[in-house]
This record gives sequence, structure tokens and C-alpha cells, in this order.
Amino acid sequence: MRTHAKVTPELRRWIITQTELGQTPDKLLDAMIKLGWPEGAALEVMERALTEKVAQIRAKDVANNAAPGVEPSSESGS
Repeated sequence: MRTHAKVTPELRRWIITQTELGQTPDKLLDAMIKLGWPEGAALEVMERALTEKVAQIRAKDVANNAAPGVEPSSESGS
């Protein structure tokens, strides 16, 4: 389902921020519906925003783990 409402970077950030603050998906969905989003469109936008965030986290983890010359140390360095 495609929505005609504008999906802005600010909306995506709001969804991510609310999730990071512990807001449940049901509460996010209710908030978006109260803002005028049809339920299906709100679900699609939430899913897309969260999927993109997970992809960013995974890419960052891969990049951090692939950093040349950087290995975790079991010694305290003292």
C-alpha cells in the first residue's frame, strides 16, 4: 500500500526515537493514526523506518568488526 502523505526524514527519526525510548509499536501506530495516517500506511512507514535503522546498525557493526589492525584485547593494558 502506498501513502500519499509525505514520509519525511523527521518522521523516520521520530519513529526511531520513540522506539529507542521504549514506545511499543501499538502506541506508535495509535499516535500516527491520530495524526491522520491510515493504519496500513502507518504500518508500512514504521516497518520501512525500522528496517532501514536495523540495516544501518548492521552495516556499522560490520564496518567496526572489519577495521584493519583493530583487535579486541583481553589484557587491561597496565
